[in-house]
Amino acid sequence: MVSCTTGRTRFAFQPNCKKSDEQMKNFLILVGLGIAGMFGAIQLRWTWQAAQNRAELAQSWSTDEVQSVATGTFNNTLLVTPADSDPITCDVFIGNIISDRTLVQELTMRGFTSVQCDNKKASLR
Repeated sequence: MVSCTTGRTRFAFQPNCKKSDEQMKNFLILVGLGIAGMFGAIQLRWTWQAAQNRAELAQSWSTDEVQSVATGTFNNTLLVTPADSDPITCDVFIGNIISDRTLVQELTMRGFTSVQCDNKKASLR
């Protein structure tokens, strides 16, 4: 006998395939892809919103002595720039942040993964 979808002989009996079965299969595939796309869009929106929140939070921490902004693809790096940003000041600043476990936990909880000062970068994990 001949297959409904490929035209090749595959079965010893006539398969029970109808055009409506094929349409239903295609419909279910499209529904599944639509639902997956919807959840992907929701996840992207949540990720984007979290990145915006981190950027606003980092900007709110800026003072006259230290400017801070969130950088990176998802704003997950806290970039701090002291007023007198020399290498020693950056080393001390990053060292103070990394050595304070409470501050590291707070930054990690807010979604930051690293801290950067000029060219010095340290992971919070």
